[in-house]
Amino acid sequence: MQSPKSFKLVLLTSSQTSGGAAIACMRQARVLRQAGHQVTVLSPETWWPDGFLGRLMQRVYTLRKHLVYKLQQYLVWTPEAMFSGNPWPAGDPSRMQHPALKEADAVVLHWINHGFLGSSDLRALLNLEKPVLWHMHDQWAFTGGCHYSGACTAFENTCGSCPQLRRSGPDDCSGRQFLERQKWAAQAGGRLALVAPSEWLAGLAAKSGIVRGSGAWVRCIPNPFDQAVDGQGLQPRLVTSGHSRPRLFFAAVNPSDSRKGWGLLMMALEHLGREGMVCDVEVAGKATELARSRVQALEAGGHQVIWLGLLGSKAMQEAYARADLFVIPSLQENFPNTILESFAAGTPVVGFAAGGIASMIVEGQNGALAPAIDLLASEASKAMAAVNLASAILRVVQHPQGTLLRVGAYQSLEQVRPERVAKEYTDLIHAMLQNFSKVL
Repeated sequence: MQSPKSFKLVLLTSSQTSGGAAIACMRQARVLRQAGHQVTVLSPETWWPDGFLGRLMQRVYTLRKHLVYKLQQYLVWTPEAMFSGNPWPAGDPSRMQHPALKEADAVVLHWINHGFLGSSDLRALLNLEKPVLWHMHDQWAFTGGCHYSGACTAFENTCGSCPQLRRSGPDDCSGRQFLERQKWAAQAGGRLALVAPSEWLAGLAAKSGIVRGSGAWVRCIPNPFDQAVDGQGLQPRLVTSGHSRPRLFFAAVNPSDSRKGWGLLMMALEHLGREGMVCDVEVAGKATELARSRVQALEAGGHQVIWLGLLGSKAMQEAYARADLFVIPSLQENFPNTILESFAAGTPVVGFAAGGIASMIVEGQNGALAPAIDLLASEASKAMAAVNLASAILRVVQHPQGTLLRVGAYQSLEQVRPERVAKEYTDLIHAMLQNFSKVL
């Protein structure tokens, strides 16, 4: 059986515009279309009618999303938790009768949280008898509800007594959701593929009690990046800047999120200041009071911190290009778009060897890595991690061949070329369809 020239594919996402998962989804849709496939992206917007009623439904959906998030933040989750549960109990399975879904050869799930798809929707999706590929952006697809499990490995067997819930016990929300997803994955069997952008996430998925023994496929296919489009058409800077002071760039929608490592970066900069190196630091994201709280001490020590706010795509690429290095001190990440964007500007990256970051940064070739640190590390361990991060920053700043480091960063995009990623997806879908026809 020869691979067909094109598939009819539907990508499901809770947003086409907001967040890293939405960006990755729309980039994937574009490269699959470029490969000759017919791609439809369905999101809440696609089910809203035109005109006043549609705008009203959008506002109600957005209000509900934010209200549910806030209520969970204060009533359900523990501080700093990343847990979602509200999409699973409810849904509208009639939406699975959308013409594009009925005609599709395969369906690709992306981010489906914020009340977009419920468990009844997913069961109805399986009733369409089509391969379902879940392109994961974190661990949520194979846990009882957490997006990043941190040091917890309960998902390898069964969830319950979740440390991210204020009220936890053997039969808590995480335990119930785990069992529900386990049944769904078993029902899906070989019709389901969990696709991870990083080997790290794929390895965790394979260990999950939801996936193990279900017959579901687990594959690693990175998020695509097209320099001509996603790089905003800007040429990479492949020579060192000659700045009198190192210029660092940090980006996070919410720098105060402890998982993003803002506090560790501040500690690392404090250490560099004591060692006689001061830097210019540009920060993209929300300038929260918590994020600003330590900046005055840094500036008193000679560093300069410039708050850029939330930036558009082109302004972000320009910020990467201005920098001597991009710093991503996250404690746990999957496959950050920000690293790809930095590479597109020819800017080396420094971060902890955490999650998928460890496979994206190659020491001395496109940046530098500091040893990973546990989310629940002691204060002493955090202090040592900050020193290690400062050392990694120094290795890039003082690299004897800085131009080669920038060239190496740009060349790292080879692994995520659109045509390469599209072929891997095409081959996986073709293999699933072949297996599906044998089962039938």
